[in-house]
Amino acid sequence: MTCDTNVPGLAAPLAVTGGTVVLPGGAVPADVVIEDGRIAALARPGSAPAGVGRIDATGCFVLPGGVDPHCHIMADVAAATRAAALGGTTTVLSFTSPGPGEDAAGCFLRSRGQLTGGQLTGGRPAVDVGLHAVLYRPDEVADLAVLRAAGASGIKVFLAYSELGIMWSTRGLFELMTAAARHGQVVGVHCEEGELIDGLAAAAVTAGRTGVRVFVETRPPGAEAAAVTRVLETARVTGATCYLVHLSCADALDQVRLARRRGSPELYAEVCLHHLLLDDRCYLRGDAERYLVCPPLRPPGHPEALWQALADGTLDMVGSDHCQERSRTIGEFAPDGRGYRYGLAGVGARLPLLLSRGLARGLPIERLAEVVCASPARAFGHYPRKGVIAPGSDADLLIWDPAAETTIGADSFDDRTGDSVYAGERLAGMVRDVLLGGRVVVRHGRFVAAGGNYLPSSGAAGSVAPAP
Repeated sequence: MTCDTNVPGLAAPLAVTGGTVVLPGGAVPADVVIEDGRIAALARPGSAPAGVGRIDATGCFVLPGGVDPHCHIMADVAAATRAAALGGTTTVLSFTSPGPGEDAAGCFLRSRGQLTGGQLTGGRPAVDVGLHAVLYRPDEVADLAVLRAAGASGIKVFLAYSELGIMWSTRGLFELMTAAARHGQVVGVHCEEGELIDGLAAAAVTAGRTGVRVFVETRPPGAEAAAVTRVLETARVTGATCYLVHLSCADALDQVRLARRRGSPELYAEVCLHHLLLDDRCYLRGDAERYLVCPPLRPPGHPEALWQALADGTLDMVGSDHCQERSRTIGEFAPDGRGYRYGLAGVGARLPLLLSRGLARGLPIERLAEVVCASPARAFGHYPRKGVIAPGSDADLLIWDPAAETTIGADSFDDRTGDSVYAGERLAGMVRDVLLGGRVVVRHGRFVAAGGNYLPSSGAAGSVAPAP
């Protein structure tokens, strides 16, 4: 099955013809008509207007451009967003990273200025970029009105990492969620019980235990599930909308199901690609440090539970937790000053791997599009502009060839991270072409142009449309 592309130029109007268009209700044959960077209409096959440019998608699926809700890309936005484009993701939501002495609002405004003021190394973003504000100062409720007005998609806090000085208490979380409910802001939470982890780490060091495996064992599944319970109860009491990032274990999923049966406030539960595809047997390898991430990879059985939760709706979205720069452990696990490096790159691999593995498991393609496109856009104020193929939405499209076979190489996504735990993975299907706002950014699997802008949440005061 071949999918030839004939693109006379990058300007609208344009029609994507002959493909099977993935809509929320299912996949249907249709032509996608694009004008002024937005979807003008879905037309019967073969009925697109004459005299416009055409991309032939015969034999291919046409999906919304992916929306990655969980990335850390500010260290090299150009490289990370280029990788996103090559992987079919057209919207990246990145967490900010406050520097020493920098408050959450100040960091957010600085990061936004980098995106809007041409201050990025390597040029403009390849795809659209929104920002979540990270609150590193424990129990200090940031000026949520300022963040909301600046376009923050969400805010995030941590219940672990006391060694970094960023661990929030339950009291602080309660006060933050109370304020967030008033401002209509989504609160993302890294759910691990930090005090339990600190106790396990101290005991391991006292016993003279070292190595990557010990780092993993001091962050057990129970530490995650207990923190999820605490967050969900705090959200219930305050009425806040919470976003549970990178859930990785079956017990945490049980807590989400229980909260929903009890009629919890709106909540979003995320899984990341690595927790679906990898397990803790990676830590028995000689290169175990390559696979370090927090929460760590879990024992066999947990990934299967996550896939089931993705299928039954317990999990709402799939992120990558892409780390453009890996972090180093400090404190008790770094007595020699070296520590261990943790964090994985995956913004490019997320969507193609999920499509390949998900379709092989029998998940409907419209369900896969929901968790990688629509649900992240909906949760953070970017829907229906992003995440769906519908008249009026941005013409962000992925043309996926299901008949192609590809193998991920070390440099497949050109993200400059220098390593990929997904190298060597074989895919059924490939990202063939990607459009951002009606302009081709990836053609025949090759990156051809950057076209991204800063993307404020639609709920923010003074939100503006991207530059043409």
